[in-house]
Formats: sequence, C-alpha cells, structure tokens
Amino acid sequence: MGSYRGSPSPTTSIPPQPLRPAPAPPLVDEPPKPAGSPPADGTTATTAIVSAEDPESGDQLPPALQRAVSCDSVCSDTSIVLGDLQEPNVTGYLCVGLEYDRPACFSDSADLVVSVLEAKDLVGPDSNAIIDTYVRVYLLPDKTTNMQTRVYRKTNCPSYKEKFLFGLEASEFSKRSLTFYVYASDKYSNTLIGEAELKLCDVTPRQPVTTWLTLTDTGQRGTQFGELMFSLSYLPTAERLTVVIVKARNLKFPRDREAGDPFIKVYLLQHGKKVHKKRTSTKKGERSPIFNEAMIFSVPAHTLQTIQLRMTVAENTGEPRAYSIGHVIVGSQASGKALSHWNQMLSSLRKPIAMWHPLRK
Repeated sequence: MGSYRGSPSPTTSIPPQPLRPAPAPPLVDEPPKPAGSPPADGTTATTAIVSAEDPESGDQLPPALQRAVSCDSVCSDTSIVLGDLQEPNVTGYLCVGLEYDRPACFSDSADLVVSVLEAKDLVGPDSNAIIDTYVRVYLLPDKTTNMQTRVYRKTNCPSYKEKFLFGLEASEFSKRSLTFYVYASDKYSNTLIGEAELKLCDVTPRQPVTTWLTLTDTGQRGTQFGELMFSLSYLPTAERLTVVIVKARNLKFPRDREAGDPFIKVYLLQHGKKVHKKRTSTKKGERSPIFNEAMIFSVPAHTLQTIQLRMTVAENTGEPRAYSIGHVIVGSQASGKALSHWNQMLSSLRKPIAMWHPLRK
C-alpha cells in the first residue's frame, strides 16, 4: 500500500481521503458476543462454537461437539447443478472509479486507484428501513488485501467519495478482479446486503474509468423453508476441512406440521459430482433442532477452487426416500452469502467461521 497520489480524471471533485485498512471481516448477521464469552481462537470447532451463545437467539449451545454419522454409499452418477439456487435479487447500485497510476520510469509496479463514489436504491435486511452502510473492497484473488469506507448513516443513497490504493504489477492487471461488498451496519451487527464484481480484464489500464455496478442479494431473504447455521474451517497443514452443523430454525415440514424428525446430509462435491457424504443424527419432534455435530473431510489445498459443499435438510417420513426440506450450497463457485462464507473461511484459516443461511429448494 502506498499513499494517495492523485485523483482519477473522472472524479476530480473528490478530495483525497485517508487510507484505512479494513478490520477483520464481520460475522455476517451475528452481533458481538456478550461480555465473558470465550474468544474464538480457532484451535478447534468446539472453541468457537460450543461454549458460546447463539448470537441471534441467545440460546445456549450444547456443552460438547459430537462426531457426525459417516455415509459410505455415494451415488456418483448424480450431479448437483449449482444453478439450482435461485437467481439473486438486485439490492442496489454502486458507482466506482478506477485509474491505473503508473510511474514515469520503466518500473513494472504501479498503484491501482479505486474510488468508491456513491450508491443508490440500497435495500437492507428490512426492505423499507433507512440504513447505515459501508463498503468493503477486495482485490482478488488475494482476500487479505482489502479496504473499507467509513459508515455512512441514515441513507439508502449514500455518497461515499473515498479512494483506496492497491499495489499491482502491470503483468498482473488483467488477471485480477475487484469485489465490492456493501454492508448494513447497526449497533449489534454487520449484515452483508449486496455484492458486485469487476474483472480488470474488462477495463483498460490506459485511461480512468467510472462505472455503475449492480449489487445482488446475498441470501438475506427467501427463508420460507427455514434456515441452517453451520461453521467452516480449513486446516492447511493437515489439508482438513471441518464442517460443524450447529442448528436449524423455523423448518417448514410437509402438510404444515409444526414439528418433524429432521437430519442434515452434507455432500462434498467436486465439479458438481458427489464424492463424499456424511449426515447428522435425527432429531425427533423438532422444528428448530440443535445438532452441534462435526464432520471432517480430507481436502487437498489445490482442490479448494473445484469443490463445493451441499447441506441438505431432510426428514424421515417412513417412506423409502427422505423428504428434502431445503438445501444450501457453499464454495468458490457459489454466489452471494454462500460465497462470502467460503471466502471468509479461506481468509481466516484454522478459525471456524459460523453463519446462518436460508434454505433453498
């Protein structure tokens, strides 16, 4: 990172802004833990999840993790289409400016000047509410390189007018992309409400550019089938991916029954094909069951960009085939909140990252 070195031509009216490294990514939809809660030091999934309260409901979690049930039989002929997730909703628009500020000498290094200008028609978790927002900017694929605007209060059409510098070699320009995450912020939580990506291969480094980006829904809506909370952590030295199925809530059972016998199946997918499967125990007569069960998958680091996880909430109904209530898919090829969860896991290695996800059919 360098210091501010000039304004892009399209945004000359914007005064120089101080550069502020972004703090650690917030746990989306989760308010701060109450005083006295143990820190999530990442040593085990138990450390971060078991001895804490659920940040949204205040319910006390069980005192110990359990090992999930292993399933040896996997139907390898069945493929999962990532497109079966619903199309994301538009949650607003973000105007950004870019300038590649190369020095006069023959150096290959330069600064990419990113201006976060303004947004309009932002839609928060409560669709009709006026919100406080901020924008986090990532230069991909390096998830540790990110900056953040100040919080702009009480407007759904904020004027940010802030600049950030990212060091970027000319030979890498066309290989990188920028991702913009817009968060709604309040006293208790930071909620990811929209995101947009801009591939640098689609712009020219020779002249400044200003463009509007469409922000898409990150999964804050569409919870008519219920929600699932789970944590993800990856240990690179052991090449181990750990999934902890924590709990579900407000599950929708057939014939509008108030409760059922739910369980969770977790599939490890590679290129859309099921390669491993595990499942939790069955909870009898529950609508918002607590599982707190851990599942461990052996995942080489070089395959992290080709795998996904599918969590399917199902119910034993006495029929030969279980009834599927809904599912969640996370991975590098997902979108919205599912992609954000995966990326936060990769940028916080060894530390469990927990989030709520809406179930989709």
